[in-house]
Amino acid sequence: MELRQLRYFIAVAEEKHFGRAAERLHMAQPPLSQQIKKLEEDLGVMLFNRTKRSVKLTREGSRFLAVARNTLDTLNTGAEQLRMMARGEVGRVRVGFINSAAQSNFPDAVAAFRRDHPSIALDIQDTHTPEAMEKLKAEELDAALIQGGVDDKALESMAYLMDPYVLAMRQDHRLARCVRVGFKTLHNETLIMPPREYYPATYGAIMNMFEERGLSPRIVQEVDQHQTRLALVAAGMGVSFVPARMEQACPRSVKLMQFRWPQHPPMSELLLVWRRGDDSVALALFLEVMRRFATSGDRCGL
Repeated sequence: MELRQLRYFIAVAEEKHFGRAAERLHMAQPPLSQQIKKLEEDLGVMLFNRTKRSVKLTREGSRFLAVARNTLDTLNTGAEQLRMMARGEVGRVRVGFINSAAQSNFPDAVAAFRRDHPSIALDIQDTHTPEAMEKLKAEELDAALIQGGVDDKALESMAYLMDPYVLAMRQDHRLARCVRVGFKTLHNETLIMPPREYYPATYGAIMNMFEERGLSPRIVQEVDQHQTRLALVAAGMGVSFVPARMEQACPRSVKLMQFRWPQHPPMSELLLVWRRGDDSVALALFLEVMRRFATSGDRCGL
């Protein structure tokens, strides 16, 4: 069975006449009659009762007419959906993001994308960096806003935000009155650190700076989420390094202070990553919006 046979059958059924159907289809009547006969042979049923004066659908032909119309409608709708997807008018983008991205302008970028492309469904998922990387490779995510660098040839990335680390402490902490604090002032201070597993570059850089000065920090806990570390700081558990963007999410009892880094400060780098070679139009439009909101310069914020 061919699609053209369905179109021929529908034309004959609607016109109730082979000659008029042939004119409508811009073809000769004999080939049309032959194609209808072949369709009946393929199906094993008579679709029309033919006389010299009329052509009427059989009971099987009436049932098949509904099937033929539904089939062509479905194909036409699907083809139009594909054309709309190719134009970026419809589609779906699945995006993962780490929790602290909510303290950047990422929500504004999402709002702009939804405003500019309302027909593209946006599936936003809160995730961790290692989990996001696995989901990208498994094609369960189309893009992700993650922490740190990417060393995977299967992925592409762009810098979305670079944030310097600052020191968080309770407002009643003994160091809260200082203009700036440095490593020596943290001697014997309890420190809440991001885990080495999720932040290897940041963890290593900070630990090396302590060691170079002969200092051993008292790490009381390693916590992944910046917001959770701030909560522990608010509870008096210790001090912690967090990105400057966390200023807007600080508990009222917590103060963020500039830290006297001996060299360039460790940076909290938000990266947007996606699979190399993904040619989805919807993804391309999402990346275009994200580039508008990305900032390549360092944020001070304090």
